[in-house]
Amino acid sequence: MDAVKILLAEDHTDSREALSTLLRAFGYDVWVATNGREAVDLAIMEQPDLILMDVMMPIMDGLTATRTLRADPGFRQVPILAVTAMAGAEDHVFTAGCDAWIRKPVNMRSLVDTIRNLVEAGQNAA
Repeated sequence: MDAVKILLAEDHTDSREALSTLLRAFGYDVWVATNGREAVDLAIMEQPDLILMDVMMPIMDGLTATRTLRADPGFRQVPILAVTAMAGAEDHVFTAGCDAWIRKPVNMRSLVDTIRNLVEAGQNAA
């Protein structure tokens, strides 16, 4: 079975490196974007199985990137997991089209469990 492809959209260098290292250690293939515009472009090019989307990023924020991807029929079923430290973010991330969200600082066990659940749900829906 092919490894699950995850697009990690995160502008903070330390967070990006920690998350990508963790995800690779769990066997995921990881592509990295440093802003929302890159995330949209890379998602279209690589067709990930899941997108891990930071909410606050330069050039295009994660909510706008999510809405942009959700407007494309090819991305309506791709799970998008928002990652944010923003208080009161829950309504905003779901309104933008995210499937779930996790608060920063990220609890790594919770993150991996959430990713597994979203990927399994996506595979069962396909």
